[in-house]
Amino acid sequence: MDDFQLTDGMRDELRAAWHRYLDRVAPFRPLLHGYCRKLTRDVWDAEDLSQETLIRGFHRLAYHHDPIDNPRAYLLRIATHGWIDQLRRRETEARLAPEAAVEAVEPPAAVGETHDASRRLLERLAPREQAAVVLKDLFDLSLEEAAVVLETSVGAVKSALHRGRERLRSEGEAIPSGRTVPSAAVVDRFVELLNAADREGLLTLIEANAGISNLGVGNQYGDESLRGEHSWLEGVLGGHPEWPEAFRFESMRCECAVYEGEPMALFFRTRERWGGEALEGIFRVEEEAGQITRIRSYSFCPETMREVAGALDVPVRTGMYRYPTPDPGGNYKDE
Repeated sequence: MDDFQLTDGMRDELRAAWHRYLDRVAPFRPLLHGYCRKLTRDVWDAEDLSQETLIRGFHRLAYHHDPIDNPRAYLLRIATHGWIDQLRRRETEARLAPEAAVEAVEPPAAVGETHDASRRLLERLAPREQAAVVLKDLFDLSLEEAAVVLETSVGAVKSALHRGRERLRSEGEAIPSGRTVPSAAVVDRFVELLNAADREGLLTLIEANAGISNLGVGNQYGDESLRGEHSWLEGVLGGHPEWPEAFRFESMRCECAVYEGEPMALFFRTRERWGGEALEGIFRVEEEAGQITRIRSYSFCPETMREVAGALDVPVRTGMYRYPTPDPGGNYKDE
């Protein structure tokens, strides 16, 4: 096994396949995100569920022998199963938590809220019942289409709808993800350093082995990735000079904002040919001991970007689900 390698060539082939897949499913992305948004009732959880659904859908193509005649049902079915798995996992974790530990150490508010909210929701509406109601009443799928998504019979969908409508007398409560929010001071410092294009300052603020997720298009880890020529940091500060003129921008700036109690960084660029300044990125961070341990970038998440921009009343420019490469998996420097 010593000679086993995951080669750059294999990675490049898979990246090209991933880009082709993203292009093929792009017409279904707004529907998928909207469905996940209704299920999770949280913009960030909805994006996470959408991304997980896309990854699972890509993975399953490799061993899916039957024709996929209904891509919409294929993706919604995966999202439904992913959501049900999340609910069951949260309930199991809460149920298995040692009572003594709960009594000895007061849990963070978000943890307690997660347990209480998910318990109340599940008491009122079972996951499959909730999915049936969302598919039929909110997305207007036929009973037959809902049955395909839920992998069950039309009769079973009718039964789930009846039970769900009976139980769901009022709107269900959101199930918080239990995530913690960073301090305003760390986000302020992050924004200050971005505006100053202070690479060394940012490398000091960001932990050496921090994870950087450009949702939907790439992940980077470690100090070498932060300092590399094609790192996320270089792309944010310097843009992509290898890209065609149409993608160039005149100026950029970053500012702090608070959305639903969470401080985050908004990234604006000015492109006069595209209408002036607009929001082109949202950066959420996690921190520990005053250092950033994770960055999540939503530049290629159009639905999430538009929802947050609308709530904050700022102009937004988005629409792409992946890097605008010359061809799937390609690189402009190779041209």
